[in-house]
Amino acid sequence: MAQRILLIDDDEGYLLATRRLLEGAGYEVSAAANTGEARKQLESGNPDLILLDVIMPGEDGFTFAQELSDSKVIADVPVILVTAVGESQGQMMSAFENDKGLTTVDVLPKSQVHKCLLECVASALRHGKDAPAQEPNA
Repeated sequence: MAQRILLIDDDEGYLLATRRLLEGAGYEVSAAANTGEARKQLESGNPDLILLDVIMPGEDGFTFAQELSDSKVIADVPVILVTAVGESQGQMMSAFENDKGLTTVDVLPKSQVHKCLLECVASALRHGKDAPAQEPNA
């Protein structure tokens, strides 16, 4: 049985391209354009991994990631944050963990997703919440 990934992003083109990449690698992918859609999908069962955009209209990825971390039902599902924010990965991880109290598996800049997404997803699925953060390939 294929591992299931929930992809949450408001960019339709990014959703389509990322979904194709992941499905091509053998994952079962469901997509949501916002956190409201994601909540509805989570009602039917937990995925093995969540890829979550940070900057979205309405509720942002930070808030939703915090909600997931606080949930007893889904807290063990690894979350990879994906962002177009132009900061270094280390700075983003530190800010998310310290300022927001979040525990995410990784933070990927959208500009690097095509280079390292499959490696980061495989690592997160192998190690769960204890997955080591991946440095994007330059």
